[in-house]
Amino acid sequence: MKKKLIVVADDFGFSEAYNYGVMKAYKEGIVTVASLMSNMEAAPHAVKLAKEYPDLNLTQHTNFVSGYPVSDPHMIPSMVDENGKFYRSVQWAPTSPLDTKCQGHVVVSYEDAKTETLAQMARFKALTGHAPNHFEGHSAGTDAINKAFLEISENTGIHCMALLDKETDSLKPAHELVMANNEYMLALHRGMCVEDFINTEGFGLLASPYEINVMHFHPGYVDAYILDNSTLTIQRCRDLQVLCDSRLRSWLDDHNIELTDYNAVYK
Repeated sequence: MKKKLIVVADDFGFSEAYNYGVMKAYKEGIVTVASLMSNMEAAPHAVKLAKEYPDLNLTQHTNFVSGYPVSDPHMIPSMVDENGKFYRSVQWAPTSPLDTKCQGHVVVSYEDAKTETLAQMARFKALTGHAPNHFEGHSAGTDAINKAFLEISENTGIHCMALLDKETDSLKPAHELVMANNEYMLALHRGMCVEDFINTEGFGLLASPYEINVMHFHPGYVDAYILDNSTLTIQRCRDLQVLCDSRLRSWLDDHNIELTDYNAVYK
């Protein structure tokens, strides 16, 4: 079985500087998918850049923790503060004792997660002219959010990360390597290097029993908005450097791994 790899640049639309880095990672590196945060102010800029490359697969990076919602804030009270802005992930209640990111008391409801996901999907379509062929969550997730995602996926036929390794009548499984490899998560948070990838056999890619596998990165340049609104700063620059490194592409070629996008999950 020939393995296929979907390489996702998360956070497309976070800031204009970051957007330029994502496009470099697509044009000069191995990125095959840009996952758009349609609620962010820099989302139209991201879409404008992407329209020059119609083969770039744009998907939805559903965002509940940065900026302002697409929905009327009064419709999603569990997600926003008194100013109508999303609570940051550090304000969310932890989902397990090992959750070091979420340290607060905010609990997002299933109803609000569903409402805002659909609103961001509508904004995505308004910006791009089409619905996404995949959607996922940004930064923090809960059982309620996964439930909302799965219901939307069932109703729309659009693939989502909450499916994990499940196969349906119309969708093939897409194995999320980041969910299955602690070394991968650690490397993402400290800043990736090519040796991390090669020395771990692609963070379990070579050993994966699945045909289609998915890897997420955050390749981009850093500006004041990123510095003020993200815990990932220099790591984004390192991801960009790694994804454009010819040694990584050679490693994929040597192991007969085919780069693909989310079109591959549809039967």
